[in-house]
Amino acid sequence: MQERIIKKMIEAMHLRKGDKVLLNGWCEETDTGMKLFENCLKETGAFVYPVTFTDGYLTELVRDHPDGLKEEWFAPFSDTTAVIDLMEKPAGLPPEGLPRDSYPAFGQVLRSLFQFVSRHKKLIQITVPTRTNAMLAGQPYEKYRARMLKALDIDYQALEKACRSRIREYPGDRRVIRTGKDCVLEMYTAGREWQIDAGEGSFPCGEIYIAPEEEKTNGRIFFETLDLDGEKIFRNVTVTVRDGRVTESDCAELMRFLAGQEEGADIVGELGIGMNPNVEEVLGDSQVDEISLGTFHIALGMNNLFGGKNCCRFHKDFVTQGEII
Repeated sequence: MQERIIKKMIEAMHLRKGDKVLLNGWCEETDTGMKLFENCLKETGAFVYPVTFTDGYLTELVRDHPDGLKEEWFAPFSDTTAVIDLMEKPAGLPPEGLPRDSYPAFGQVLRSLFQFVSRHKKLIQITVPTRTNAMLAGQPYEKYRARMLKALDIDYQALEKACRSRIREYPGDRRVIRTGKDCVLEMYTAGREWQIDAGEGSFPCGEIYIAPEEEKTNGRIFFETLDLDGEKIFRNVTVTVRDGRVTESDCAELMRFLAGQEEGADIVGELGIGMNPNVEEVLGDSQVDEISLGTFHIALGMNNLFGGKNCCRFHKDFVTQGEII
């Protein structure tokens, strides 16, 4: 990424002079962007702890800590005030060559890392436009890279202002969501607050989102496109929700996918509205599609980090269009 864009992103993070930043680089064997990010962060007056999680290092951690990382492993970072994940590849991707019988130990290492970073209020995840991420998004690299850089190269102050203005359009605690020809989904958000992602959550960014009451979402919702991790994109999918949980769908693959996840993965955990004006089309990559201006998304799974009660590790966004009342 260009240094100019990186500096715009860091400014949007609202870091303070003296912040202690744990910079986690989820990198290929040669980290291509860590040093540039580290130097730009230091220019703000922040102190940076860089940790590079290459495949080789992750394999060592799995070998040496099969039950997960203990508290003493995190001692050098105990005064961390902010965490930034710089992801040249997904953080949950097993190291290349790791034996399958070591996958449970890898899961334990990831779980302990997640528990540590989730203690921090400022947790930022940056998806870097690499060939690996393009492949996983199912897009040609050059097209993916151009789309990501455009989504990152925005006026973050204007974005934050637009997000605050949009929140004022949704007072009250009841949401009625109309999609497709006749699908209506009703949810309640009493006691929950709208959150803004304009640079202090993830990059690319641009959304407002809220955690609904977990047992009070009912009805049906329609998706023109629906993508599942490691699966093809499905078209024209209807999903039924009762008492906050997905109970039926005309997409059998979705139900099988959810059945293979942990408890709480079928709970409606988020309503989000896309606000990034530089994301102009939905391509089936929910990570970027969800911030597209004119769309909204329903997420299943975890929401305890933004005001909800569901603390499972699974979180998956499904993007659609329609009307929110």
